[in-house]
Amino acid sequence: MKYKIFNEDCVATMQRMIRGGYSEVDTILTSPPYNMTKRKGGYADKEKRYDIYNDWRTEEEYIQWMVDIFGWFDKVLKPNGNILFNLSYSIENPMLPYKVICHIDKHTPFTVVDTICWKKSNCVLFPANKNRISRLCEFIFVIVRKTEINSFTTNRKVTKVGTNGQSYYEPVVNFIEAKNNDGVCKLNKATYSSELCEQLLNIYTPPNSVVYDPFNGTGTTGVACKHKGMEWYFGSELSKKQCDYSIERIEKEYEEI
Repeated sequence: MKYKIFNEDCVATMQRMIRGGYSEVDTILTSPPYNMTKRKGGYADKEKRYDIYNDWRTEEEYIQWMVDIFGWFDKVLKPNGNILFNLSYSIENPMLPYKVICHIDKHTPFTVVDTICWKKSNCVLFPANKNRISRLCEFIFVIVRKTEINSFTTNRKVTKVGTNGQSYYEPVVNFIEAKNNDGVCKLNKATYSSELCEQLLNIYTPPNSVVYDPFNGTGTTGVACKHKGMEWYFGSELSKKQCDYSIERIEKEYEEI
C-alpha cells in the first residue's frame, strides 16, 4: 500500500489532491471530532484528550464547518464513491449528529443511504445519573451522492444469479461488533477502531481502492487499509506528532504482515 499523511487541515489536503491529480477517492472513512463539550475537566476536555484540538465551535459553526467539508468531499470523491462517517454525541447535546446529517442532506449533494449500529466492547457508565443510559453503541452513517443512491460502489459478493439474470448478494446486516479503539496514547485518548474500519472496508471498499481519512488522528484508518490491501491511503491531521505516530504505526504493519 502506498500512503501519504499530510500535516494540515483537511481542506488544504483536498485542494492539494485536486491539484496533484489524486481526486479519485473511492471511500472516505472517518470519525471526525464530535464537538462534545466545553466543560473544563469533563470527558472531552481538550487538554486531557488531545495534544492539538481545534474543535470547540458553537453548534452553528460546527454544522457549517461539516457542510463546507462535504462540499470538498464532492470534489475528491470519484463517481459512485462512498463516505463512511462515524459521528457520536455528548450528553450535553445529543441532537447534534442528527442536525449535522440533516444539514448535509439539505445543503450538499449527499444523503444517507444506510445507518450502521456499531456495538463497542464496553462503554462509559453513568451510575450517578438516573436520566441517562450508558452508550454502548454508535452510528456509522453511509453517505453517497443523491444521484448515485442505486449505483454507488460496494464490496458485496454475488452469491447467485437467477434465471432472469438477477444477481443476489451475500446478506449483510447493519450491526457491527468491534472493539472500542486501538488503545490510547499520550497524544490522543480518543483513538479509532481498526477492527471496525476493516469490517466497514469489507462491505464497501474493494481491494486496491483509494481511501481518504480527513481526520487521520493516530492512523487507525491507514492501518486498516494496509490490512485490507488498499492501493492508496491519504490522511490529514493537524497534529505533527500524531502524523509521525501514524507513520510509525503503518510502517510497523509492513514489518508484521
